[in-house]
Amino acid sequence: MPTLPSGLKLALLVDHIMEPDTNWFKAPEGEFWLWVPAQENPPPFSSGDVWEGVPSTAPVPTSRETMAKYVRVCIGLDNGMMFWRGEMLADFPEYESLSEEDSAAWRKWLETPPVGEYLDRAIIKCKLQAEINREATGYVTSTVENELDDGSIVGYKPIDNPHQK
Repeated sequence: MPTLPSGLKLALLVDHIMEPDTNWFKAPEGEFWLWVPAQENPPPFSSGDVWEGVPSTAPVPTSRETMAKYVRVCIGLDNGMMFWRGEMLADFPEYESLSEEDSAAWRKWLETPPVGEYLDRAIIKCKLQAEINREATGYVTSTVENELDDGSIVGYKPIDNPHQK
C-alpha cells in the first residue's frame, strides 16, 4: 500500500472477486463471479457509506490491462481502516484528481514488480474460479458461528475448492 507525497494511502484489493467454489452457481463459459454495487446504489462512496453488492459475472481477464478493470483502489484512513470509493484500477482516479506529485508517485508504484505479481495472481484467481464454476452445483452453503448480543448472526461460508484437497 503506497503512501503518496500528499499523505494519501492507497491499496489494491480483489476481495470482491469470489473465491473458487463449487458451492455457488455456474457462470457463463469463460466468465468469473464478482460482487458489484447494486444499480440503485452507485458510487462514489464515502468512508461511512453502507452499500449493497450484487453478484455479477465478467469475462476472465487475459492481461494485466484487462485485470485492472476488476481491481479496486481503496483509500486508507487514519485509523488503519480502508474504504472503497468505487474506483477501479483501470479508471483511477475517477472521483477526485491527484496532484502531479501524487500522480507521478502512483504511476511509479504501479510499475513495481509486486504490483505486477499481484495482478498476475488475480488473473489466476479469476481463471481458476471460472474453471471450478463449470462444476458448480448451484447452491450456497454457510455455517453459523454464533449469535451476537444484538441478535445478528455471524457465520462463514466454507469454500469447496477441489484444487485445495
